[in-house]
Amino acid sequence: MTKHILWGAALLLMASACTEEDYKLYDPTQKDSVFFEYRNNRNEITDTIDYAFNYDIATSHIIEIPVTLMGMPKDYERTISLIADHDSTTMKEGINYTITNNVIPANAVKGTIHVNLLRDLDPEIRIKSKKLMLTIGENDDLKSVGETHITIKYSDIRPTERPAWWLTFGPKPVYSYENVQLFFEYFYRLAPEASPEIFNEMIDGYGDYFVKATGVLGPFTLYEGFLRQYVLIPLYNDHPELEWIQSPLW
Repeated sequence: MTKHILWGAALLLMASACTEEDYKLYDPTQKDSVFFEYRNNRNEITDTIDYAFNYDIATSHIIEIPVTLMGMPKDYERTISLIADHDSTTMKEGINYTITNNVIPANAVKGTIHVNLLRDLDPEIRIKSKKLMLTIGENDDLKSVGETHITIKYSDIRPTERPAWWLTFGPKPVYSYENVQLFFEYFYRLAPEASPEIFNEMIDGYGDYFVKATGVLGPFTLYEGFLRQYVLIPLYNDHPELEWIQSPLW
């Protein structure tokens, strides 16, 4: 008898401790929510993304923005409403960017929005950066919660100085923006075929387009043999018009 009284009292205490908000949180009939969960290269949640095309040879670049559902998965796809904040946005949709994949897939609690940055439709990005602020809105399926804003900045301002890792000696073309772009065209096409392991090691160490590379200990020092054999010699053979600091054919 005493046990039943104590158990009943415990249940009554637990019930009285729950607030109305607690019940709402677990209400299966309420509309599910979604939030941004973008992390930088230090694995920190951030609401700002910067991208510069630099030596990239592509005409577009995809920014992948993870989103997480707060609620229950459904057996159908749900669209995430994204609204551009016009007061904080200088990009134009269809000219500077498009958005695709803005969904929570069926039976999933996570999704990845694609913001496609366009390079060749707006000449102004060659002289100044442009910005897009996105806010998660509300529709019939989903509303926002938590991290609801994200800002993307991008440009195609070309580097005017030789990067430190493009050394002034050794087997490579004389520096120019066009020559570095051509090098990367060959690098991204041929290096993964020659050795996926070494290619991935270089990208992990130096970043895409070697944005994290330093001078003396850059790729042309630590990976000169690999680059010469599988990237620079094919480049040399295909482009005899280029001026070279030193021929790779030694």
